[in-house]
Parts: sequence; C-alpha cells; structure tokens
Amino acid sequence: MSHIEPTERTRIRRRPERGHFDRAVIYSILDEALVAHIGVSVDGEPRVIPTAIVRIGDHAYIHGSPNNQLLLTLESGATACITATIVDSIVAGRSGFGMSMDYRSVVIFSKAEKVTDLAAKERIVAAFVADIMPGHIVRPPKTKELNATVFLRFPIEEASAKIRDKGVMDPDEDIALDVWAGVIPLRITPGAPENCRSLRPGIPTPDYAKAYKRPGSVD
Repeated sequence: MSHIEPTERTRIRRRPERGHFDRAVIYSILDEALVAHIGVSVDGEPRVIPTAIVRIGDHAYIHGSPNNQLLLTLESGATACITATIVDSIVAGRSGFGMSMDYRSVVIFSKAEKVTDLAAKERIVAAFVADIMPGHIVRPPKTKELNATVFLRFPIEEASAKIRDKGVMDPDEDIALDVWAGVIPLRITPGAPENCRSLRPGIPTPDYAKAYKRPGSVD
C-alpha cells in the first residue's frame, strides 16, 4: 500500500496539516538521512543512540556489535522508536518565538527482526555502502565479520512524516517592525576528497568520490 494508516502513536497532534503518511514521502526522507536515532527502554530506563540506517523495500535496517545493550534489547522484542530528521533551513523570525527551522522528519514504531542468513547480511552491507557512498568499491565482507555483527530489520508499518516548509510565519504586528526576517537554506556540502594516509601510491581518486553528493542536494 502506498499509504500508511495513522495510529495513536503516529497521529500528528501538533500542526496536523504538516503530517504525511504517504510511503513515498516517508521513504524519501529516510533515504536522504545519513543518521537516525533509535530509542528504546532498557531495564526501565530510556536509551537513544544515533546510528546509520538503510531502507530496503518496506524495511529499515541497522547493524552493530552483539555486545551492544540497546541492540540486545531490540533483539529481545522491545519496541523501537526510530526517528530521522533533515533540517532544510534556519527560519529567522522577528521575535524569539518566531525563530524556527524548516525540516523533514520521520518517526517509526517497530519491533526488530534479527537477520541471520549470511547472504542476506551481505546484501544489507552492500546496501549500506551504496547508500552512504554510491559507486564505492569494497572487498566482500568476511564470514567472520558477518557472524560478529548483529543485523536488525524493522518493518515500516507504523510510521509518519512531518514537514515544515513555511519559512517565516510572523504575526502582522511583528511584520510591521523594522527588523530583518528570512530563511537561510542549509545543505550538506561535500569537500574535496582526502586520500587515506596509507593509500598505496598510484591509486587515483575515483570520480564518484570527486562528485559525491547526498540525495536531495542542490548543485
């Protein structure tokens, strides 16, 4: 289904007009974000970690050490709250309460499914590489590396997006003030690639590294 039905946990209560439940919108934000935050209750205490995330079809994937307490909790069946946010601009209003940001965000509630098949793990690693650095050539993962890593899959069935793209929204009495207001767009701007200090002589910097950019970026 192209539409995800809202639930009590995903219903947008504050500014509901900014809510989106279309999979294409939710997926585009997840695909552009480099980092997501995973929240879960561990022994009755809240825990949140930032981590790389990749979407394959209707699932989101994370991976990490088998000794990671949060991953162990998720593996045991605890519900995760997964969030990703992209800040598109600083909004400079004419008052402190008029200061804001334009943004795109996603919230997912889901329970993890552990991936154990080695071939599936290899595909997930390849997906992470393609998401973080499209075109990058890496050696195949070793079996011992795959076995020493926990891979968790989260069905994207309970999720919502929230988008603010309105810029300055000052009241009329503030608009009359002799004070500048506007927006400052923000983008991830890659710098020039820097060779690893241990790179063997004669290996050129590949074109995909020179032309690197994130999805949604503007040339």
